[in-house]
Amino acid sequence: MRILFIHNYYQQRGGEDVIFEQEVDALRQAGLPVETVTFTNEGFDGSLLGNLSGAIRSLRHSGSARRVGEALDRFKPDVVHIHNLFYTASPGVIDEIKKRGIPVVMTLHNYRLVCVGGTLMRPGEVPCERCLTQTLPLDGIRFGCFRDSKAQSAQLTAITGLHKLLGTWQRIDRFISLTEFGRKKILQSSLKLKPEQVVVKPNFVPDLGYSGPENRDDFFLYVGRLSPEKGIQTLIDAARLGTHPIRIVGDGPLRPLVEQAAAELPHLQYVGKLTRDEAAEQLKRCRAFVITSICYEGLPTTMLEAFATGTPIVTSDVENLLTIIRHGKLGTAFKAGNAQSLHEVLTHTRQQPLTTSLTESLYREFRERYAADRVLNEVLSIYESVVNENTFAQRPA
Repeated sequence: MRILFIHNYYQQRGGEDVIFEQEVDALRQAGLPVETVTFTNEGFDGSLLGNLSGAIRSLRHSGSARRVGEALDRFKPDVVHIHNLFYTASPGVIDEIKKRGIPVVMTLHNYRLVCVGGTLMRPGEVPCERCLTQTLPLDGIRFGCFRDSKAQSAQLTAITGLHKLLGTWQRIDRFISLTEFGRKKILQSSLKLKPEQVVVKPNFVPDLGYSGPENRDDFFLYVGRLSPEKGIQTLIDAARLGTHPIRIVGDGPLRPLVEQAAAELPHLQYVGKLTRDEAAEQLKRCRAFVITSICYEGLPTTMLEAFATGTPIVTSDVENLLTIIRHGKLGTAFKAGNAQSLHEVLTHTRQQPLTTSLTESLYREFRERYAADRVLNEVLSIYESVVNENTFAQRPA
């Protein structure tokens, strides 16, 4: 099985980049021939000229298509796996792949194909599904949902809308959704995909090492981006309602807000940005890991890392997150965006003894669902399925 990966790096490194690199490395370590074609968004520098030239490249895609075509002819893959196309790569590379009769798999890390903001939310409307079923969703442009820019939102909407009309997305052999919730949303959308086109396969994380109750201290931990959709304001407001020890790890646009709260509240500590290994050590020591997101989320890597360390989870009751913790079986939920509810859950959590049965059940969930060997078997099964279907379709009648 020869696999070609295509990935477009954003200007700021994020979780999609980590998952792409991790998946490539794991398949190579398993002995499979893997090649990559990567792109960057350096042309989108925020200037009018930069955004205009980037937009033209995204729509015409001649350079990216040529690069992909050369890689296809040289490497001759059995299957192509796309992680991200926006914005330099563009959906047009799919034409180059299908012209050669090669099956294509694409991971849906977010809702970008049906929501210009990618999160199905906007300020003042959480969740927001205005654009979910619209072929050319104008509300995303009207509200400037991409980078708070109507011009850039219009450009991205034009790209995704054009390829809906051209039927590009229907030519993808298999979309990979990270959760069943995400799959249902995509099937409800304007992409008009067939149910068999969308399958569920989670991401995986490395085994970070189980940590039992005897190794844990009395503090709650937040690790993630400090931004509105992650609900960091709810965590700060909850911290003001009591004296629960809370540590915050991460960076983002709301960092000044976090720093100010940490300066005012002795029980709230802002640690700053840590490496993955450093954050894992914090996970192994905390009483519970707190997720305060107000958006649907995809499959938070930090949540999987909590499983991979046996760390108890406190999460907002966003529907997708509830499915991951099995509606309370693997974590405790509070009302999203409600500081009082979060405060009460943190209080209750500290009052309850932390048991080995709980931490072991969380680690077991990791081993059975999110460990590398399990997930790689799932992705290889998807590859084999589309290759077999493609071979059958090309047989003479």
